[in-house]
Amino acid sequence: MPLCAVCITVTDIAESLQTRSELPTRTPRVWPILVAGPFAGLALGIAARVWMRVISDDPEFSWSGTIFILAAFTLCGVTQSVAIATRRRARRRWTLTIARVVGVIGLFPLFTGAGSVMLPTVIAGGLAYARTDWSRIARVVCLAVAMLPVLFVAKDLVDSFGWSVHTLLGFAGLLAVYGTIVVAARSTFAPQLDGWRLPRWAMVIVVILICVPVLMLVAGRVFT
Repeated sequence: MPLCAVCITVTDIAESLQTRSELPTRTPRVWPILVAGPFAGLALGIAARVWMRVISDDPEFSWSGTIFILAAFTLCGVTQSVAIATRRRARRRWTLTIARVVGVIGLFPLFTGAGSVMLPTVIAGGLAYARTDWSRIARVVCLAVAMLPVLFVAKDLVDSFGWSVHTLLGFAGLLAVYGTIVVAARSTFAPQLDGWRLPRWAMVIVVILICVPVLMLVAGRVFT
């Protein structure tokens, strides 16, 4: 019987793998993210409004305040979805940079009025969560800064409602609402895809912008 010999060399395997790698990759779809963004933001805004009534000493309802809260959270959902979608599709640094700036701008309406106390938590917490390229010490410092407003709000809850189920629900709502914001803003705070980093002077400005509100909050608690 004739024998059939099959000889497969390393070159054959390499050429096969190269041919597969040259096949066009499927572009990720981002429209579901962009569509879901505003609805997710609105849902979180509703949850935040309910939480605010739970922790209030004298719950009151106003259409103007409620509409502003819902609009702020919806805007946040839109801008964070833009940052997430752009991070998945962007191929140029400036495109992702613009999307990240939009994401940061979309966060600020959340910190008007009484919500301003949670600005350090979201900014510092977002950096601690997303900046995996930073040293562990830097991320731990950001986490410590983020926890200070949480501890102050927890103290206010205990002072208002004592050690009760009401306090526990208020604290759980605090973690749920602002923890969700931090997770949603990961694409805004995460590093550039090409490895670009902020210069040292810009990092100093970022640290100052984070620390000043915390210092003002601590001073207000100590001297009042």
